[in-house]
Amino acid sequence: MRTIRLLIIAAWTAWFLCSLQSVCMAQSASKKPKIGGLSLGADLGIPCDFSAVYELEKGSSRGTIRVTATPDAGYHIYSVTQPEGGPLRTKIKPGQPDIKVLGSFEPDVSPHETTEEAGFEGKIVELHDESVTWTATFELAAAVTGEPQDQEWLIDGQVCITNGSCTRIPNKKVKATFGGYYGSAKDEVAKGPFRDKDSPSQWTVTLSKSKVKSGDAVDLIIRGVPDKPYYFYKYDSNDEKTLNRTLLFLKQKGGMKAGRPIVSQTPKHKVIGGDQEIDYYEGAVEWRIPLRVPTQSIPTATQIVGLIGYQACTEESCDQPRGIEFRADIEITDGATDSSPVLATLKPVAFNSIAELPKRNKWFDDNRIALTLSARELLSKFCLAMLGGLILNVMPCVLPVIGLKVLGFVSEARGDKRSASLLTLTYAAGIISLIVFLGLMSVTVRQITGTAYGWGEQFGSLPFRIVTTAFMFSLALSFLGIWEIPIPGFATGGKGAQLAGQEGYTGAFFKGLITTVLATPCSAPFLGGVFVVALSQPSWVVLLIFFGVGLGMALPYLLLSLEPRLLSFIPKPGPWMETFKEFLAFPMLLAVVMFVDGFAGDQKIAMLGSLMFVWFGCWMVGRVPAWSDFSAKLRSWGLAALIAVIGTLGSFYVMQPSPYRLAWVSYREESLDDYVKSGKTVLIDFTAEWCQNCKLNLNQAIHTKKVKELVEKNNVVAMVADLTDYPPHIKEKLNELGSISIPVLAIYRPGDTESPIVLPDLVREKDVLEALEKAGPSQQGSSTVTKTASAKVDPSNGLD
Repeated sequence: MRTIRLLIIAAWTAWFLCSLQSVCMAQSASKKPKIGGLSLGADLGIPCDFSAVYELEKGSSRGTIRVTATPDAGYHIYSVTQPEGGPLRTKIKPGQPDIKVLGSFEPDVSPHETTEEAGFEGKIVELHDESVTWTATFELAAAVTGEPQDQEWLIDGQVCITNGSCTRIPNKKVKATFGGYYGSAKDEVAKGPFRDKDSPSQWTVTLSKSKVKSGDAVDLIIRGVPDKPYYFYKYDSNDEKTLNRTLLFLKQKGGMKAGRPIVSQTPKHKVIGGDQEIDYYEGAVEWRIPLRVPTQSIPTATQIVGLIGYQACTEESCDQPRGIEFRADIEITDGATDSSPVLATLKPVAFNSIAELPKRNKWFDDNRIALTLSARELLSKFCLAMLGGLILNVMPCVLPVIGLKVLGFVSEARGDKRSASLLTLTYAAGIISLIVFLGLMSVTVRQITGTAYGWGEQFGSLPFRIVTTAFMFSLALSFLGIWEIPIPGFATGGKGAQLAGQEGYTGAFFKGLITTVLATPCSAPFLGGVFVVALSQPSWVVLLIFFGVGLGMALPYLLLSLEPRLLSFIPKPGPWMETFKEFLAFPMLLAVVMFVDGFAGDQKIAMLGSLMFVWFGCWMVGRVPAWSDFSAKLRSWGLAALIAVIGTLGSFYVMQPSPYRLAWVSYREESLDDYVKSGKTVLIDFTAEWCQNCKLNLNQAIHTKKVKELVEKNNVVAMVADLTDYPPHIKEKLNELGSISIPVLAIYRPGDTESPIVLPDLVREKDVLEALEKAGPSQQGSSTVTKTASAKVDPSNGLD
């Protein structure tokens, strides 16, 4: 019995010593204190799922391996680049001798960095607390000739929980399944631009260099060319939307760091289907993704692999959404570099495979990575910036204001040449100052937000557009003599000629600022591409390019300031100046039309309404005699400003889309019959764009909270019958209802196409509610019909 007890004690002692040794070894390997004990992955399981898939290049011994790790909730795994002195980095290596890894593994999303990891406080720790996929290129001892078999890969490292408890991963075996073949660049490059079957667009993807060194930069250039009249939707790296968007994603970066894509043109904006706003690119478009090779990179041959999701559309219809996967070879070397471009191979993939990627907008490494720009390219961009600035002087936004400056030149030319020269120089300084200020704004915003503030971006602000348009309109009114702007350099009334010659340096500088502000919504040739490149460069390059634009725009006036004798070619002052001033009002008014056209949808009409109040305010100011005392002038200015502000706010309030807008579908007789016979209650609004009573009905009696709630509660179909151009079939329907004028509301009961409830002329909200209650709700079981029929006329997706 004693012997048995001794054996039991010895066994327990041996077990305890072995367990203690295992704990010490694990702690020594990870150098991380264990709070709550250590779980041995081999015995108790690892709180992380692993999977792998590999692909092979056709006719080659090379391939790509992707290893995915998904830690359990609350756990994290460390990066493959974890610095020394921290926890165990994750290591991935082949488990069979015929596989050689080329380069290093890279994650599809950058690791989260922290200096507060328990046990490693103050040290940089790189970890992944969500699913991560590491990708690398490998080479086999020989090309695969038969059916590809599963591969074996080994993962070494540890998975830890927030409180410090870790699980060791001791060379865990992971099976990699075969995922398919991809094309060889040598075989497919000669085919030219890629065009998917029946697609109305073609694509090319190019790397700007084929061989690079550590620390070098290279650009990935994605170019799409739609057939006319198709266009592509815009790409927005900050937008989670996938509908009406172009999508870009890099899933393998060849060990490089990637910046955000830079697009070659500013997207255009328009409204389709009555109320849907879209942004799109006109014609060919190019995205450049800046890539930088980290310093001390190991020489290797690697690949850039990415995805493009796109849809080509016209005004009437859209091609199906499509996707492309591209691959481009690049070599990181410690010898000679090669600037020869490399064309990528492309193959079609499903659009949804890109749209459903959970990390679709998380593949960027650093917003400050810039496109490569040589000294020659920099000089070229600066010259183009100057040329674009020079051309801005004849753009429709600026030309009317330049005419005003001519009046100043006339007055200056008859006086002291030195003063005329200095005033002209001051005007040029005003132009350059504001453009450089815009450059400083761009640099500052980029430093704070990581996103550049581009040329003319201030016109994305609705209040700024309103103020600028109103200023242009009031300036035109001053040219016509409605009133006089009491600002030096802008005097245009009876004392205009006298004050123009005495405008002073403040007036000249201010006029230069105004001219530049009005220039920003115009984009002269060359400026688009110049700013796209410049805004991705270091701050000094951005400021240099902006300075080039300002210098080009101010160049004619700088020349006049250096040689004021050129002013003598301008005619002598005389009555023609008043006629010329009034003539300038008309190109100014055309510029106002252009500005108004920049508003979306109903905002155009709201801005026109606002201009009427601005006109009235200017008229009030102009009615005050010039000899009136200061208090009288101040009262007229205050009242005029109040009227203009209240009128503008009221115009935009009345014209803005109602939050209780019904989901209207277009009226068709066959659709009406289908709805009613299938058990639907149908409301038809007979209206027209020129019918003001119809719009009053809509705002006061139909687009209200109570009506919308009742329509949705009763599952009522809202149809709009537009008589703007008096289409015969709608006119016949109106006559059928016993009416020859609009507005008219007709409400059909479920199953009854013969005796609708008709509400003619102006109606109240109460009348509409009572009629809907009388008609009753749609019958049950008809929702499927509603969705199907509505889809026939729903313009929201831009396909109909």
